[in-house]
Amino acid sequence: MKPARFAYTAPDTVEGTLDALDRFGDEAKVLSGGQSLVPMMNFRLARPEVIVDIGRVGGLDGMSAANGTLTVGARVIHARLEVPAVTTPDGRREPLGGVLGSLLPEVARFVGHLPIRVRGTFGGSIAHADPAAEWCILARTLDAEMVALRRGGERAIPAADFFETVFTTALAPEELLVAVRLPILGDDWRAGFCEFSRRAGDFAVVAGMTAVRLEPATGAIAEARVGVGGVAGVPVRLGGAEATLVGETPGAELHAAAAETAAGEVDPVGDLHGSAAYRRDLVRAMVARALAQGAGASG
Repeated sequence: MKPARFAYTAPDTVEGTLDALDRFGDEAKVLSGGQSLVPMMNFRLARPEVIVDIGRVGGLDGMSAANGTLTVGARVIHARLEVPAVTTPDGRREPLGGVLGSLLPEVARFVGHLPIRVRGTFGGSIAHADPAAEWCILARTLDAEMVALRRGGERAIPAADFFETVFTTALAPEELLVAVRLPILGDDWRAGFCEFSRRAGDFAVVAGMTAVRLEPATGAIAEARVGVGGVAGVPVRLGGAEATLVGETPGAELHAAAAETAAGEVDPVGDLHGSAAYRRDLVRAMVARALAQGAGASG
């Protein structure tokens, strides 16, 4: 199929983009990599009156680290996160090490197929807000901040407030997502990610991410984050599973107990990809495997 008729503009600056969004309002849709928006337009599931193409806008495709935060520009393509590197203040590129430097490639390898990963963008995925999308799950689990610009101002939107429902975010029509801020997890953190999809490259039926901070002296879990996608209209944090983990020492029995709690917290709706009971069982499996992966086990 072909998309419905639309007007097209391609500003080459952030200021020009904001002018366009301010002028066209909710009639406009931002185009970045196009790997989600264009198929929806072709199937006429999306019918924007105006496309604002930001592919020529500079300054949105960098990654930098400072003060314990990794800032990922909205136009960073998925493939760059397979081997994440940051730009230093003096202009050099350095590999991103540590726990986050290992987690991002683990997540990136599940994002679509190679043609999608070399065209699609990190910010585009976040703004599209598919509840099963890997980067949305990562943003929610790690309490990311989305940086949005509008004419005359900027605001940082916590992930808990950013994702509202399926394909819907807190971005106003005149706002542009320019970056996402992720916490750089210290060496006392352990993180894992696991997803189940029907075929390689498909969106996840269910995906789970875990991150736990260990007390150096005792090895007990001081802080825990458990997030899942594919079970609700947005990626969700599972507070009950997190509470099960805190204060305990990682191990197979604890992982199983937290996974069981996680399965009891979700209330998924069945569809052609699986029943509600099937998805709940997948939550149990994905959370247990992500915890085991973070602990250095094979799952």
